[in-house]
Amino acid sequence: PDTLVAFKASGEVIADDFKNLVLPEVTKFTEKYDYLNYMLVLDTDVSNFSMGAWLNDMVLGLQELKNWHRAAIISDNNLIDSATKVFNAVTIGEFKVFKHNDINEAIEWASQPKK
Repeated sequence: PDTLVAFKASGEVIADDFKNLVLPEVTKFTEKYDYLNYMLVLDTDVSNFSMGAWLNDMVLGLQELKNWHRAAIISDNNLIDSATKVFNAVTIGEFKVFKHNDINEAIEWASQPKK
């Protein structure tokens, strides 16, 4: 849906992936909608994220702090689920982890327009 910006992480994820792919698309989306509905499908282990990728992910989180509406993380990793629940408690917007089998539910949930 056009009310959602989504990415799939597979293999090794490096800082340039966030800088050259994710950040420009997120910026374009928030300029159009003035809020952020985001989905990240993790088809790789978190150990495949370089330190630079994690730092750029944090920069995205802080840069778009006021714009977050909904973020769906697709992962079967319980650590990701726990970390997302902690992050959800201290930030604006809603963050939720879905299992890979529930991706359609995640898309429906995360693409809801901000009212």
